[in-house]
Amino acid sequence: MHILITGTSSGIGYGLGREFANQGATVWGISRRSAGDLEQKALYHHLQLDLTDYEKVRQNLPSFIKDAQAFDLVILNAGVLGEIKWMQELDVDEMKRVMEINVWANKVLLDLLFHHPGKIKQVIAMSTKASLRSSPGWGPYSVSKAALNMLMNVYANEHPKTHFNAFAPGLVDSEIQETIYQIKETEKYPTIKKLQQARYTETMPDPETAAPMLIKSMQKALDYDNGTFVDVREM
Repeated sequence: MHILITGTSSGIGYGLGREFANQGATVWGISRRSAGDLEQKALYHHLQLDLTDYEKVRQNLPSFIKDAQAFDLVILNAGVLGEIKWMQELDVDEMKRVMEINVWANKVLLDLLFHHPGKIKQVIAMSTKASLRSSPGWGPYSVSKAALNMLMNVYANEHPKTHFNAFAPGLVDSEIQETIYQIKETEKYPTIKKLQQARYTETMPDPETAAPMLIKSMQKALDYDNGTFVDVREM
């Protein structure tokens, strides 16, 4: 298999990159930081790049993937949580920042990939159930992921030979959870309190533990309608 994954320096992206490489897949990973020991794996190729620097993405991605004749799976995993604040407390610039990485960076990447001569069998964009219904404080994240869901739906209609899904991975202990764990105003943001209580329990595994289950769920996603939102907890 040939897999491209964004955000492989840590969290779910790192766990998936490691698991796919261990399974014998060739993995192209992109992240803003180094992917550490993952870069030592023979089947792993790394491009250290800020995906919101669109000009550098356009300059560097084609040569990075030139040896990939096709991709079995593209996982759009890179993303940010954004500030946890009520919407009226947020500056529009913060909303723009979150949208840049969670939505528009994925558009730039997909457009370049579809100019690549190789076919793409499946695209998975990491989303969240918060894209369907928001909780107090989750405005930037929820809005951006809802837009990401629709982005996958639009591309599915325009590229019907590739299977697209917005994919909610469930609770996984990642860098986002580390940020959430430090938030003190849990009464103001009830969902934060629930996530903090779930951390370090079986309901929130670490990325490497979760990776095999997530990979199987991504394969199952091919049975769902093209362009739809799927949640691992409901598959």
